[in-house]
Amino acid sequence: MSQPTLVKVPVILLVEDSLADVYIVRESLTKHLKDFELQVVSDGEKAFKWIEAADLDASLPCPSLMLLDLNLPKRSGQEILRRVRQSPRCGHVPIVILTSSDSPADRAETAKLGATAYFRKPPDLEEFMKIGMVVGRVLDR
Repeated sequence: MSQPTLVKVPVILLVEDSLADVYIVRESLTKHLKDFELQVVSDGEKAFKWIEAADLDASLPCPSLMLLDLNLPKRSGQEILRRVRQSPRCGHVPIVILTSSDSPADRAETAKLGATAYFRKPPDLEEFMKIGMVVGRVLDR
């Protein structure tokens, strides 16, 4: 008799300091994805430590995907993106920039640092709810 295949639930790390944006992202992911685990860290320093811990302890999982705000307390999104891309264990993780910035310089810098996608937080809730579709495409679900 064959063993059932275990389906790995994607772990999404959301690095975001706005509770309202965390709520919208969670709602959108729930609408567009079947199963996921959302881990939220509220500042750049906590995100930095999360990746460092994963590098030091092989029993800690790397996220399946990271949603990364650029404007964070303590460390910037660019610093976190740079750190993740240097990670021996988590450097491959897809990173979707989730920001209110529409600056061409921010887009160019994050692309140069290895961001997978760039999603500008729109002022319209219906448009913002599309972040779940973007995550689904990146995760190929």
